[in-house]
Amino acid sequence: MKQQLNLFLHALQFYSRIPAGKIDYTEENLAQSVRYFPLIGSIVGAVGGSVFMLSMLVFSQAISVTAAIISMVAVTGALHEDGVSDFFDGFGGARTKERILEIMKDSHVGAYGVISLVLLFLVKFSLLTSIAPQKLPLVLIAAHASSRFMAVVLMKSSTYARTGNSKSSHTRHPSTWTTVVTAFVFGVLPLAFVPPFIIACVVTIYAIIFFALKHYVEKKIGGFTGDVLGTLQQFCEIAFYLVYNL
Repeated sequence: MKQQLNLFLHALQFYSRIPAGKIDYTEENLAQSVRYFPLIGSIVGAVGGSVFMLSMLVFSQAISVTAAIISMVAVTGALHEDGVSDFFDGFGGARTKERILEIMKDSHVGAYGVISLVLLFLVKFSLLTSIAPQKLPLVLIAAHASSRFMAVVLMKSSTYARTGNSKSSHTRHPSTWTTVVTAFVFGVLPLAFVPPFIIACVVTIYAIIFFALKHYVEKKIGGFTGDVLGTLQQFCEIAFYLVYNL
């Protein structure tokens, strides 16, 4: 139990800005902590849902959705949005594997990255403001949890593309099936309150996004990076919101 708590705190510290206290840090522990990645997603979604409900007591849905989005970006430190920006800068601005990886690691943001972030938040805002307010908190929790599980699946089924050290180099370690199953449980638990038709649509769209992105990045750079994982999570999160607008 103590080891599992330590792994959870690793995940909390790496995948959010929530203080995790003192942890027994090792890269191996961080690699195993991805089993709690979907649980961190549930926490992030719960924060966004809480901010939304509190804001709705005073403000309109549009303002409340904006507040919720800001709160979730703050809780994660824009970790996954940064991945989207780097992904589009790298794959949009280069052709060779070496150059793509170099651009994605560069801290500067290019035109492709800026445009992708603007479109990302516009899409999120438009989709979330179209969902019934009473459903939105649960939608946020389910979307953040399940989309993060897809990133764990990519870690298990593909290869880390970089050879040097980076902030996500722990993902090069193969995930155990215990890690994958644990992540699956935390990823699907919030779906218990989602209608079966919605679940079927989400699974279908997630599969399409997953295999399309996996094929693309493996063809271009031979595997995934942390930025690819963040992009997959964001694409799946948006897909979840889209399904709720069907």
